[in-house]
Amino acid sequence: MPTNYYNSLCLLLGLMTFNANSQHLFGNPSCADWQQLSNSEKTTWLNAYLVPLNMTNVARKKLKVDKFSQLTSLDSVIVYVDGFCGANTDAAAALGAIRFLDEFTSDIKKD
Repeated sequence: MPTNYYNSLCLLLGLMTFNANSQHLFGNPSCADWQQLSNSEKTTWLNAYLVPLNMTNVARKKLKVDKFSQLTSLDSVIVYVDGFCGANTDAAAALGAIRFLDEFTSDIKKD
């Protein structure tokens, strides 16, 4: 078989492996998958997911205060999503993260 075939096969297998390992961090992990992630992986995923969502939320709702950006850590978010996923094993972790953001910012007055 030609060398190009082997190179293509190796590239394809490498990409499949990368996707298998990174899907939990940058996709939408199920609550079952969420329970298996380390705190570091949960923090990374929450940052990647909630920071842009929060920026859109602040702009769309014209909030006076960006309460989410004032969090010193995402520990409280992890605890919230852990609890959500424990009670909703068939759901996606993103739904728990969205609910946290909605509840956390619901008491902020708009312009």
